Amino acid sequence: MRHGRLHRQDAPDRQLHLRPQGCQGVAAGFEQRTRRGLVEGGAGAGAPAPSPAVADATGAAAPLVPTADAWGDAIAAAPERIPAPKHAARATAEGAPVPPRVCAGPGRLRLAVVGAGKVGCSLGRYLGESAAVDVVGFCSRDEAHAREAVEFAGGAVFASPIEAARAANLLLVTTPDTSIADVWAELARAARAGELSLRDKLVVHCSGALASGIFAGARKLGAHACSVHPLYAMSSRFDCWRELGRASFTLEGDDWAVDLMAGLLRARGNQVTRVAAGAKTRYHAAAVMASNLVVGLFDMAAGELVRCGFDRAEAEAALAPLFLGNAEHIAKDGVESSLTGPTVRGDHATIDAHLACLDGRDRQAYQLLTEQLGDIVRRRATEG
Repeated sequence: MRHGRLHRQDAPDRQLHLRPQGCQGVAAGFEQRTRRGLVEGGAGAGAPAPSPAVADATGAAAPLVPTADAWGDAIAAAPERIPAPKHAARATAEGAPVPPRVCAGPGRLRLAVVGAGKVGCSLGRYLGESAAVDVVGFCSRDEAHAREAVEFAGGAVFASPIEAARAANLLLVTTPDTSIADVWAELARAARAGELSLRDKLVVHCSGALASGIFAGARKLGAHACSVHPLYAMSSRFDCWRELGRASFTLEGDDWAVDLMAGLLRARGNQVTRVAAGAKTRYHAAAVMASNLVVGLFDMAAGELVRCGFDRAEAEAALAPLFLGNAEHIAKDGVESSLTGPTVRGDHATIDAHLACLDGRDRQAYQLLTEQLGDIVRRRATEG
């Protein structure tokens, strides 16, 4: 894979470091200040000045992240501060063509994404729209996918996760779950060999089922690790990013990394919930129930209508308003207020008739879910 050349003349000469304490709300505050285009008070008396760049053994520059208390003022004080580069498509639409490039200002989060599929493109673009983030590029086993992602969200094409990690201080791993450990093993090996510094970098994966512990030894290598999972079904590489503003995100991992990512997401208006590492599998099962398994239930219902004489397209179209209306009601008013049908009416004769005409898995699913609805009815009665 061809390596995307980084434009070093666009990078600042001075860099800052972030202490891993007191980061709650840091990213949120930074985005708010940056969106206004200024920092209240500027770089007045007592504002910390940026520290000189520090190169590691590989010659790579230290992370462009300031101390927590200097996040806003030091950026405003830096004379080399420049506008955040955004993806070429938007710049062109605004009448100012800008090729994908690395152009991070002091203190900005430089985001590189390993994986250029639906999640990588969607989250890369969504986070890149934040005033606190510059997208520096993408890495993918499929170079064409990486090029498409760069054209969509900006940055450069990286030949490997190692090159992506060198350019970033926020590395987002959006590969399939089975590949996350391999990506980390490659990065950890390079770090232990002195080919890459992970000091003070955020390493984040987006698996719903896996905990951040898959980044084994991250703390010893100086990295901060967490998992960030959007509770949202991403069906498109280039469209779903627009819908992520209404998604809830679940975070788990290193306190500092979780706090920073939570601040960044809350600044964008997202609901954020933290879970323990040991709860990730149960959490993911719940997500599958509300997303993937609903598809199976819908398919069962459509199959029963086909047995009534509908063709498949007619069945799905007929069920769609019922399905969407109920989903909207649940989302707006909650489960208990949305319950209708024979269970809530106590119409056991109808339920028995349904069970008598159904067979196989459809009958089993109907019976199990009816028992669940009975629990909701009883809970609603108990709670008044």
